[in-house]
Amino acid sequence: MPRQSRETYQSDSDSPVSLGSNYESGLDFDEDLISDDEDIDPELQGPKPRKNDKAAQLANTLMKDLAVDDSIDFLDDDADYVALPEDMDMDEDDDDDLLNNLRNAAHMKRKRPKSASSFKRQVMNNKDLDPEKRTYMSRGNAAFVRGDLETAWKNYVEVIKIDNKSYNAYKTLAEICQMQNKFNKCCKFMLMAALSNPSDVALWGQAAELSTDLGHIDQAIYCYTRAIASKNTEHDYDFIIRRSGLYKQKRQYGRALEGLQRLSQQYPEDSSVVKQLADVYVHQKRYNDAIALYNRILEKNMNPTETKVPRFNWSELNILTELYISKRSWISAINIIKIVARWIQKRTDETWWDEQQDCDAEFDDRRGPAIMKKKPKFYNECAGRPHDLPIDIRFKLGYLRLELDQKDEALRHYGFLFLEEDKWEVSDLFYEAGKHLESKGFYEDAITYLKGVIDEEHLAEVQYLLGKCYAEIKEYETAKAHLLEAMKDDPDNNYLKTILIEVLYYTNDQDDQALASRLIRELKAPKADEAQPESTDYVPPADEDDDQDNIALIKNAREYKDTKKETLTEEEREEIEQRATRMVLDKFNRMKRLQEAIDQGHTAAASAWMNIASQLIDMFTSVKAFFPKNRKSTFRGIVMYLRRKQDLDINNRLARINNLYEGITETTNSRVALTAQTEFRGLSYDQWLYIFVQNALLVRLFEKNVDEAISILEVAFDVNVFIQDKQRVMILRFVRLSLAIDQQDYIPTVCNNVRYVLTSTQFSPTVYGIFMCCFGSGVAAWAAFSNYNHQKYFLRQLKAYDSLLHSSKVSGAAHVTVDVKGMSFDKELPLLLYMYACLLGSNRAYSSPIVYLTRAYKKCYNDPTICLMLGLAHVHRSMQRNSSNRHMQLLQGISFLLEYKEHRSKNSTDYEKQEIEYNFGRLFHMLGLPALAINHYNKVLLYHDTLKDDPDYDLLIDAAYNLTLIYTINGNTAMTQELTDKYLTI
Repeated sequence: MPRQSRETYQSDSDSPVSLGSNYESGLDFDEDLISDDEDIDPELQGPKPRKNDKAAQLANTLMKDLAVDDSIDFLDDDADYVALPEDMDMDEDDDDDLLNNLRNAAHMKRKRPKSASSFKRQVMNNKDLDPEKRTYMSRGNAAFVRGDLETAWKNYVEVIKIDNKSYNAYKTLAEICQMQNKFNKCCKFMLMAALSNPSDVALWGQAAELSTDLGHIDQAIYCYTRAIASKNTEHDYDFIIRRSGLYKQKRQYGRALEGLQRLSQQYPEDSSVVKQLADVYVHQKRYNDAIALYNRILEKNMNPTETKVPRFNWSELNILTELYISKRSWISAINIIKIVARWIQKRTDETWWDEQQDCDAEFDDRRGPAIMKKKPKFYNECAGRPHDLPIDIRFKLGYLRLELDQKDEALRHYGFLFLEEDKWEVSDLFYEAGKHLESKGFYEDAITYLKGVIDEEHLAEVQYLLGKCYAEIKEYETAKAHLLEAMKDDPDNNYLKTILIEVLYYTNDQDDQALASRLIRELKAPKADEAQPESTDYVPPADEDDDQDNIALIKNAREYKDTKKETLTEEEREEIEQRATRMVLDKFNRMKRLQEAIDQGHTAAASAWMNIASQLIDMFTSVKAFFPKNRKSTFRGIVMYLRRKQDLDINNRLARINNLYEGITETTNSRVALTAQTEFRGLSYDQWLYIFVQNALLVRLFEKNVDEAISILEVAFDVNVFIQDKQRVMILRFVRLSLAIDQQDYIPTVCNNVRYVLTSTQFSPTVYGIFMCCFGSGVAAWAAFSNYNHQKYFLRQLKAYDSLLHSSKVSGAAHVTVDVKGMSFDKELPLLLYMYACLLGSNRAYSSPIVYLTRAYKKCYNDPTICLMLGLAHVHRSMQRNSSNRHMQLLQGISFLLEYKEHRSKNSTDYEKQEIEYNFGRLFHMLGLPALAINHYNKVLLYHDTLKDDPDYDLLIDAAYNLTLIYTINGNTAMTQELTDKYLTI
């Protein structure tokens, strides 16, 4: 079937018009006659024009322009065309000339001109009779005929000096410029010739076409307007169509509609005019008007009247369907296809098909069995009726079914593409089908149709989509081949690079890993300034004698003024959001697949993940609703301003007026729509938080850039959907805490964040353990841990717990911030007592720590850590002067240490055993018993071979160093040297 339905509402009036044979003036030339070294003498000056003589001014200025390459602005900013004086619109009056010549021959009195315009024509005729002008003109014509363009040019210039409105001189100069490929000068002379003879409609049209090709839009519009105003209807149709296309380029749709509506009245049966009208409506976002236009034509065709309208056929149905698709009215589009198809195929009585809303059996081989099942009486009458659809209409029917998530029905329609004999003709439909299936996640089906694309127009995009689809179905070698082909045409596509990096990871080839590393470096490299794309508009051939700049006599306005600000409709907003949601989900799924490789420490996978995460974070942070001015205001969703069209009755209007006078507006109810408060573009806010957090951690782990990781988290701290949720804030605080520890930024970052965590989770043993881990080792950590502010804070917390424990008010207790209804306070909190005792012991005061550790020991006497700390507190106290019984206190301390050893040895590993020996060696070393200390230190060294692969927990170096100190003091330098060489030398 011929593809007559391929016509759409897209206008073709903007296509450039080729030079040469399209001009009607016969400006054909011989390439051998082109002269590149001829130009007008810059010293030439024409006669001084009168103030009201516009044509003379244009001519003289044109002569200057040709010498200095300047331009003239004939237009005001808001003018449509040059407003020349009325006396410029002169026609030749041969009858008056003949009568005056006869009077002169008979010695009669010459007739005086009746008006200023007649006098001007008389002056012009006198110039034509000027013998000097006629001489130059004849010389120029003769030189032009014999091909001496240089001599011809000089003579025509002399003609213009005498008569700056010489039509023939300007026109011939235009021909010479065209022969020399000086198209901008050609256009200027052509315009001057048209101004000298306004009745030459064909010349106005040629000047307009050439102006369009050169990009002089305003000048072209002016020329078309003058041609149309000449009342010569022979070319009006083409001129109005082309002028409307230029108005569309300027986005002056109202003016474009004005001419098209006039043509629609003159040619009511012309479908191309209707198509152009619909195109303008679409540019104005007036989809309903465009649909109504075609619906009226359809109604008049289905119910014929005397009114003339274009014929409604498959092409018009194709356009109408596209308009419904633009509005995302899927069901309406399907219904109109069925109604029109039955009408065209003369089977409007088959209304029973409407009962099957999700099936299009009436258009394929299921038709016969369906009729037999539903209407067996009509089988013989209906089975043989025509029911095939043009391939474009069938493709759109499949597209609509897929949008309604009816995949099987859509694939049935798409399958007809394989039955077409001319695959080149439907190659674009194969591409659209594959692209649509890929966007819906049907990758294997998409591959089938993408392979059917054979035209080169979509080749690069097809390679990219094929690579993406093969990567989704885990055929990585094939995906790599297609993605590498796509990279040749689009080497700067970062998203394509991330997909390729993922694919290369799974190929497990050494060369592929090298390529992946190179792509990672490219992703990390700063982006250079992108070069401006080359224009596809027509550019005249370069010529040293032509104008340096393509400047028109009538310059384009600096900025095209829109008639009104364009606003997106609800359907357009919904379409944009759906497209963005599909993109976000696609990228997030790819990030999840990369997670396995990241867990294995694969750098390429981590870089690809971070690149995608950066794109998503940029999208997320571009939404202003996530960053309110007042962070305390509750998040209510993303604000989207929508146009609301509704007809209000008189009561509603009065109520609105009353609200306005009362100071109440309907902004919140009528113009603001809120999206879901739990997700954004397909991802929950917890998933968005995961992207922020994981990206920061990967930047820290793989790129070793703590500052950048912190900056990512700082952005997350400003997002209201994160900071208004306690769990999300807690996650951010913990991650920020880990980065601060890594930076050793204990004061103030570690202290501030851990204090927030402690306050938010009051009396939590787990959080108390985290607090102790935040100050693990090092002088800076010890200084931050022993800060007096921590002692005051935990004392207040301890008093608060005691008040709950004893059900009495304790002076100086902290405020209880947690819900204590479900909690029982019938025993001590050992970890809180232990922490406070450790803080007191950090100031080398041991009597108070013993008190609180004893309280903890009563509850947890089997805990080795409490026993160790209690034993050390007694030992240190015994070494101070103010101890009442130092020996008994030392003995008590050692007894607690022996309990520590007993509890720590149960089910112990080599780590715990080495710890016990080192602690006892350090104890005896501190007490001045080196013989006992050496024994324990030597036992620590025995675990060297077992723990040498884990230096972070191996106490070998500490024990060896302490031994060297003992041996040095006792004068055993040989043993000191041996230990140093064996354990303390790198």
